[in-house]
Amino acid sequence: MPPAKPDAAATGNAVAARSMHGQSLRIPLAAIDEDPDQPRSVFDDAALHTMAESIRMHGVVQPIGVRACANGRYLLAFGARRLRASMLAGVADIPAVVWQSQGDEFAAQIIENQHRSNLANSDLAAAIARLTAEGSTIREIATICSLKDYQVTVFRQAENFPPALKGRMDNADMRALYDLYRQWTKTPEALLAALPYQDAFITVTDARRIVGELTGKPTGSIVLEREKAAAAQAADDASRDAAPATGPARAPRHMQGGQTGKDASLTSHSRHQAVDAPPRPQPLAQVQPHMPVFIVTVDDGPFGRLVLDRKAQRRGHALVSYGSDQVEVDILKIRIVGVR
Repeated sequence: MPPAKPDAAATGNAVAARSMHGQSLRIPLAAIDEDPDQPRSVFDDAALHTMAESIRMHGVVQPIGVRACANGRYLLAFGARRLRASMLAGVADIPAVVWQSQGDEFAAQIIENQHRSNLANSDLAAAIARLTAEGSTIREIATICSLKDYQVTVFRQAENFPPALKGRMDNADMRALYDLYRQWTKTPEALLAALPYQDAFITVTDARRIVGELTGKPTGSIVLEREKAAAAQAADDASRDAAPATGPARAPRHMQGGQTGKDASLTSHSRHQAVDAPPRPQPLAQVQPHMPVFIVTVDDGPFGRLVLDRKAQRRGHALVSYGSDQVEVDILKIRIVGVR
């Protein structure tokens, strides 16, 4: 059964909507109802607020899709995020295309949602470089590109990547490439030699594993650190079981060098060093008090450095340094992954 004809008096555009099928018109937000059976049910509040800010600045660029119903109302077909963000932005109407029912609507909604994706990393990096050159701030770029501030700083560093990393931009997580880039600035040849084959997608976990292997320091990945600790524990147990029975007896684990269960994250080498040889006294100059460097991550993003000698302008925020950029972030989203 075809949809009921809209009440022309209710919207002023109903007749035009039917005759202009496939063309964009502006429909009041108050006349649109969301489809309770749509495939998207989880919405990122932070992303919606970012989109709302973009709509306030530039409007809705791509129209939503709606279907005409009775009494001058419309049922949303496509564009739930744009509709909700427009409501947050406080606008009165939204550009929309009136669609007709074409068979399996739910499948069509899934396809439409799956086909809506972000720009490729290389395209987005080029766009951010242009916006930066035109004088846009990090906050403005984040709003325009629907990114978080720290993500903008990652893309802004892309122009400094070596060719080997630039060539992988569309086949890697940009946070991963940023972590690899930072290590490349310290050990360029070793970093490039440790990269996987060209077509392999590089995840954040992959990047932190590579950096961890090159530096011998924690990767920031809880899963990887637990695996390393388990492997070290197994190696230590195996070496103890293989020791001659006539050898010197070992003290119970809880008595060795004052170690506790917290030492489970030590590598096999560092654990043997702690048990078999007392630490060598360091020269006084090496143990003088100094300001620690806190390595942090925000929303499990790239590693940054917590700025201790400057305060953020906004209350409840702190400054995190990413290369040459310093970004204000909510202190509740900061996670310390290392101290140097």
